Amino acid sequence: MREHFLKNGITMRWYNTAGFEIVMANGKHILLDPFLSGEINGLPCDPFDLDQVEQCDYLILSHIHLDHAADVGRIQKKFPGLRMFVGDLSADPLCQWQDIDCSRMYRVRPGEDIQFGELRIQVFAGRHTESKRGAFRKKSMDAQTGTLKLDDWFGSLELQNYLLTACDGTKILVWAGMTSEDQIYRFAGLQPDIALMHVSPKQDFEEFANLVKAINPKIIIPHHYDCTEVLFKAIPDAMKDMSEENKRNFIINGTFDFNRYMAALEEACQEKNPTTALLKPEHHQWYRFGFCWEKMQ
Repeated sequence: MREHFLKNGITMRWYNTAGFEIVMANGKHILLDPFLSGEINGLPCDPFDLDQVEQCDYLILSHIHLDHAADVGRIQKKFPGLRMFVGDLSADPLCQWQDIDCSRMYRVRPGEDIQFGELRIQVFAGRHTESKRGAFRKKSMDAQTGTLKLDDWFGSLELQNYLLTACDGTKILVWAGMTSEDQIYRFAGLQPDIALMHVSPKQDFEEFANLVKAINPKIIIPHHYDCTEVLFKAIPDAMKDMSEENKRNFIINGTFDFNRYMAALEEACQEKNPTTALLKPEHHQWYRFGFCWEKMQ
């Protein structure tokens, strides 16, 4: 049997971390948190060559931490006509950090509904994943220079989530942060076609599954766990940040078992919302999503 796609839907590939490239049915490209350099403190996380990015019409940032926004400046230099979307508080720090041209920048706030002829962007308040160490302004100061590390502080302070409606009506939820109770009420009933969802061992399984049930997407695509896996292997002390339950269940002989963790997460989501599928994409591989038909035998 062979599927026959109608002229609808999107194609998408996962760079790494929270970075995705989406191509709408009309050929326009959207980049989400494009961390192309893919390296944190010398640790590689599936970098992607900017030369292989052929087009960027919209660039959307959830927040400006290094592993989400480090390459925005050079992407804008290659595609000066792109429209950029970043949180209101983070816009000026981003410009200071990377000398960004703000003339085509949209400073977004929760509750805004931005519409173009081919794309609708709805903005929702988010909150960065909590750490047992906390997030303090003083801890974001550079010890050598005494200056504030803009990406570190404002990346922790402000995070936005988005519901994108593509030109053909495909709905994509771009979600990150804490699986707290307020998020469940904030996103209840959205029913997107695709939900791009940040997965972290710091999150609560039950809350994540309840959030999925409330959102009720057709497909979940988890992300960010790849960078976390690299970090845990290089710096085992980083595992101290997760819950005691996750430590007991998923740390085997001093190593966090991500395959076991993801399988358990998928099982919890399926139990709460059986109609939602979970896709774990390969890095840099294109996938097509859309309405199609096939002749049954």
